[in-house]
Amino acid sequence: MRRIANFASNSFRLFFPRLHDFYEGTLDGLCSRDPSLRRNFKDNAFACATWNLGPQAISHVHTDHLNLAWGMCAITALGEFNPKRGGHLILWDLRLIIEFPPGTTILIPSAILRHSNAPLASPEETRHAFIQYSAGGLFRWSECGHQTQKAFHSGGGVYSQTGRQRWVRGVGMLGRWDELRSSRVVTTQ
Repeated sequence: MRRIANFASNSFRLFFPRLHDFYEGTLDGLCSRDPSLRRNFKDNAFACATWNLGPQAISHVHTDHLNLAWGMCAITALGEFNPKRGGHLILWDLRLIIEFPPGTTILIPSAILRHSNAPLASPEETRHAFIQYSAGGLFRWSECGHQTQKAFHSGGGVYSQTGRQRWVRGVGMLGRWDELRSSRVVTTQ
């Protein structure tokens, strides 16, 4: 599980380095302030992990609205099923149905994209899911000086940026295609 988890985190780092660093820095800050906190997996930027062990894990159309709005969620499909006949990942807002074989990992902005997966074709098949994410509340807690938003405001705290500025800054962490190409991760040949 550690290899699967860290593959997702390393992929996150590769394709979204600024956002990954934001996740990692926030999690480092939380763990350093409270020694009782432990990461789920060493060297992993995601704060949370969920296992859906099925035996035929299905998710209905939803958004993960409590995750960081501009953040990424890593979804890994596991089990034994024919991905041509079932278990597809459906990204409703993008009007995409994606074959999603066992062992596949994808990063999606799950807080803003409606997503689900298709049922399996046979009752003998199994599908499990391993999901990694970070709740938006962790970032808010950190921004509020490691206290609740209510305590922050009661103590006279004022955010250093507006909600719109925070959104623009967050979306800027996603990067652009030309940046990915210039890093030579993706080639045209």
